[in-house]
Amino acid sequence: MGGATNCPETPRQKMIGMMYIVLTALLALNVSVSILDGFTMVEQSLKVNIQGSERRNTNLYEKFKSLADQNPTKIGEWLKKATEIQKESDALSKQIEDLKVQIVKQADGDDGDVNHIEGRDNLDAASHVCLGDGGLGKGIDLKKAIDKYKQTLLKYVSDPAKQELINKTFYTGSLKGHDGESKPWEVANFQMMPVAAAVTLLTKMQADIRNIEGEAVTYLRSQVDADDFRVNKIEAKVIPTSKYVIQGSSYEAQIILAAIDTLAKPEIFIGGKDGNGGTKLESTDGIYKRAASSIGDQKYAGYIKIKNPAGEARYYNFESDFTVGAPSATISADKMNVFYAGVDNPVSISVPGIPSTAVTATITNGSIVRSGAGWIVRPAKIGQEAVVTVSAKIENKVQVMGKGIFRVKMLPNPIAVINYPDANGNIVEYKGGAPGLQKTLLLSANRISAVLDNSEFDAKFQVLKFELNITNAMGSMIEMSSGPNFTQKQMDYLKQQPKGKKVFLSGIVAKGPDGTDRKLSPVEIIIN
Repeated sequence: MGGATNCPETPRQKMIGMMYIVLTALLALNVSVSILDGFTMVEQSLKVNIQGSERRNTNLYEKFKSLADQNPTKIGEWLKKATEIQKESDALSKQIEDLKVQIVKQADGDDGDVNHIEGRDNLDAASHVCLGDGGLGKGIDLKKAIDKYKQTLLKYVSDPAKQELINKTFYTGSLKGHDGESKPWEVANFQMMPVAAAVTLLTKMQADIRNIEGEAVTYLRSQVDADDFRVNKIEAKVIPTSKYVIQGSSYEAQIILAAIDTLAKPEIFIGGKDGNGGTKLESTDGIYKRAASSIGDQKYAGYIKIKNPAGEARYYNFESDFTVGAPSATISADKMNVFYAGVDNPVSISVPGIPSTAVTATITNGSIVRSGAGWIVRPAKIGQEAVVTVSAKIENKVQVMGKGIFRVKMLPNPIAVINYPDANGNIVEYKGGAPGLQKTLLLSANRISAVLDNSEFDAKFQVLKFELNITNAMGSMIEMSSGPNFTQKQMDYLKQQPKGKKVFLSGIVAKGPDGTDRKLSPVEIIIN
């Protein structure tokens, strides 16, 4: 269908392909009608090839269905995919066969027979049927059908080499036409193409479909057992529940063979090697428990004894290690190194090796509660330490894992700022002073805000009031605002100020999230 493939072909298939390429090339040289006889020979060989492929594919489907009857749970899903490929292969092959009939009847009339073509050298029939007026003929429909078929194959065949084969075999991109120029696939294949050549080309497409159909179904059949383990090596394995345990708890691991014969129960020995020494593990399921009595790295080894079908003993050595750590907990305030009174303080608490659901926490001088994946602390008294105690439930026993001591302080005072968008739409905070603020930005901002300076703590402050102070030749003028927004009179005063003029915001009062009123430092505004 376009482009060479890596498909493993028989010598006969290779010969047919070469004949088709040579004959197509000779058409450009206007060789005599005897060349058309060559296409007839290739056509007959392709039909034989298709018949062979169809017999092979039928046999594949029958074996597939037989396996599905024996094990529908395991194979049913793969048979469903193979059946879809079969259905679409049949549909595309029939569409091509119908197209051959239309081309032959366009050349020979309503009585035209694909197996006995009279107008083999007709150069108009294929173009008329496949390209039509304005390039909207059956060739476009065929290309779309081939692309759809290709996508179905690629959906079920994930092997890269086979995907490359499918893409090359069913290539529908631009091709070089008889004149050497790059043309759309349907134009390059059917424009001014003799009926004999066009029919042979379509038969070759049918042969490609049946060959690739067989490749795809064979691939699906091979995937049925792809998830089954094939044992060719036996070795001992140690599977610990965790290699990190807490002092006072227990270390637990499962010791097994990588491959197990259900008729032969292995014997496990802790200590010793190659069948010599050691203490036999009493657990029949390979569970090994050992008290974590001392802190640090702990190692152990042993061997597994099992008899082969001949009754001969085989020994498989193993070794492993684990770490015993002292009880510990990580407690960190997400925003600051202190707790602030009167507000929510986000805190992260974790205990290595212990799930969060088994961790609890208490606090002095305040309250602590879970919040999503973290915790929220609300201290009570300023100046008094808050102690966070973390505990964990280990083997049905609650154990203290650690403590954290935090200072409790009052939330610091914010500063007053004017927020305005820059050229990129980012919000900028003007804190006063040089280099100043453009009058248009000042007027468009129309308000002041109170924020914690250089702090990651998300505390909301509400500006309650402020004064605008302007000094001129007539003296000082003070205008009060009872909220965060400039009053209309303040705006009018600001509009009248020249470039470089300094004005001041003073008497600023803001209420914090802790409910206290804060007096803020004045802000000097230089108008640009």
